[in-house]
Amino acid sequence: MSTIKTNPAIPGKVATAADANATYAAIQTGTAALSDLNEQTEWASWYHVDSATQESVFTSDVNDFCNSVGIFDLLVENFTVVDLGGTPMRMTYTPAVTYQNGNEFMRVHADINVDDVGVITLPNILNGAQDCFFLQLWYRDGAGTYHAFPCKWGYSVTNMLTEDTTAIDIPFTIYDDHQEFIDYAMVHPRRRFRCSVTGFIPIVASGIDRIELRARLVDNVVVSAVSFKEATMTSMMIRR
Repeated sequence: MSTIKTNPAIPGKVATAADANATYAAIQTGTAALSDLNEQTEWASWYHVDSATQESVFTSDVNDFCNSVGIFDLLVENFTVVDLGGTPMRMTYTPAVTYQNGNEFMRVHADINVDDVGVITLPNILNGAQDCFFLQLWYRDGAGTYHAFPCKWGYSVTNMLTEDTTAIDIPFTIYDDHQEFIDYAMVHPRRRFRCSVTGFIPIVASGIDRIELRARLVDNVVVSAVSFKEATMTSMMIRR
């Protein structure tokens, strides 16, 4: 519980400036790292989340990528680097970013728009994620070896059902609308939606000198292509 004293107003009493400011003065006094100018952007430290004595937490080695012009057409089923009109969606570090203490990690975030979708040819029943694409972050260590982040992010471009809706039982009749679902989905793909991925990299002994975003189709017979545009990516080291 907080030990900072508050000063509630008493009904019928006109508060003075000292009365009104007393609570805020107590907060500033009781939390020495705060400034009345709110000018300290990273005053929170490990002391706030761990009772043991720890070094301060701070960020460093911030990097970023932004491209709002180039277009990347994804055509293949294996992970390939997102290349926006000849500009790979990639951040580099020279020299490689190295880890200095235990429990440090790098946080990476990327997002990109789906600009358009190619020809869609849906089967009668979708087999899992056939109408999807996947995004995944990759990094290269200081020894030149690439590693995939442990998670992939999948997005559907049709919102098509994976169940067979043939012969839905409606009272007094049997109506088959499955083909109508398919016909509608093939000519009404999802466009202009934002995709986001986030990942964390724990300690890498040789450091990190490159981070990039890769993408792949699940089935390029079902979805022939997905076009991407307007991408951003950023990373930072969380240090102690």
